[in-house]
Amino acid sequence: MTSIIQMNILKTYLFISLYLFCNTISLKAQQSITIYGKVSEIGSNKNLQYVSIQVQNSNYGSSSNKNGTFTFSIPSKKHISILFKLLGYTSRVKEIDINEGQDSVFLLIQLAKQYTLIDTVSIYSSFKPDTLFGSPSYSVYDFDFYEDKYILLTSEKNLEKAELKLIDAKGNILTTYFVPKEGGEAKEFYHDYMGYTNLICKNYIYRVSLYHDRFLLVPLAIQDVNAFIKPIIDTINGKIIFSDYWKDYPLFNYFSYNEQDSTKQQLHTIEDPELMHAYNFEYYSLMPKEKLAARRLAMQLNTDKHIVASLMSGFTKSMFYEPLYAPLYIIKDTICIFDHYKNKLYHLSTNGTKIDSIAIDYNHPKNWKEWKNKMLKDDIEDLIYAVYDKNGHKYLKLISSTNGQIEGKYNLQFHSADKIKIHDGYVYYVYRPFESTQEKFFYKEFIKLDKN
Repeated sequence: MTSIIQMNILKTYLFISLYLFCNTISLKAQQSITIYGKVSEIGSNKNLQYVSIQVQNSNYGSSSNKNGTFTFSIPSKKHISILFKLLGYTSRVKEIDINEGQDSVFLLIQLAKQYTLIDTVSIYSSFKPDTLFGSPSYSVYDFDFYEDKYILLTSEKNLEKAELKLIDAKGNILTTYFVPKEGGEAKEFYHDYMGYTNLICKNYIYRVSLYHDRFLLVPLAIQDVNAFIKPIIDTINGKIIFSDYWKDYPLFNYFSYNEQDSTKQQLHTIEDPELMHAYNFEYYSLMPKEKLAARRLAMQLNTDKHIVASLMSGFTKSMFYEPLYAPLYIIKDTICIFDHYKNKLYHLSTNGTKIDSIAIDYNHPKNWKEWKNKMLKDDIEDLIYAVYDKNGHKYLKLISSTNGQIEGKYNLQFHSADKIKIHDGYVYYVYRPFESTQEKFFYKEFIKLDKN
């Protein structure tokens, strides 16, 4: 079955594209900047250990050691924004402009102790959602996280005239930017494996950057993003983890690509056997003339006749076909693959060796319609949640990345919450009250798990 996918012309193009893209990354990696320095406490000058150091809008970063020192390298950039964060201290963002030819930056950072006043606490039978942002004149259609702030996609009427807004934690608008008309209708944000926020529009995909709280949008060709960036899931120990997923085929593979020696390794194959049987049967249900046309087109495209037949018949657009969903996450240097078709959680080491496989059943609730084939990761807390829907009411289940078991459940307070994302122990979403004239507002809820 794997050979069928690899014969497909789209898959061949994808592999060639990934090979060229990965080699480009390797060349660019040689032009890097080393960030190093020391973090201490204001006043006492005490060295601070375990400070989280994160280059904003990227996956690059490190943490300070017992001496308060740190060092890491990043690809060459003209401007970087680094967040220093430690529990009990006030976070600090350091903006740095990089000169041409500069290969290192030394930083001396001091953090201040954070003292919190305990206010009167009101007790509720359930937690009330916090309204982070809302306006009666326009809606929030999507959002993403930036440092301790939020990037919002908003519009007064429709997304053909969309605006980006940067707001702080209190909902104050820091800056606004109109999405260029040439981009066409805006759709949603896409957060890629490098940590960049990308705005998907009809004609372009814009990479969203911020320079001193000012938006900078770089247009990217949609076909390039689909071929070079979206297939890549994550990176681990110098390896790129990617897939040959194609929504119109019931089988795909996860691979790793080693940048140092240019080797590719197959990690795991995802397949829905029952759906594959139905998919292949489409060819035999065609009329003789249609079969001949399918074979001829397959020869021209150097692909399999069953693929052509399923596309010709419209099977992949019918109610009988559902694209595969088996996500891969990297949790503490372990590759976790949630295979919903073998009903197993696979653990792989950093070198791609399978450690074990554990049975899972959270994807088979008593009412199968409630399972929405969707999982979300809290990148701050490294936790995985499965998403369910009961009559329009979303609820979450915390799934252990160790044993695949359900560790708790949380019901979202509002009906029909949309664009759900999880960050640092909170669930965020946009929502318009049912049968209300209110526009879509931006909310968050603290996830208080029910472990019964």
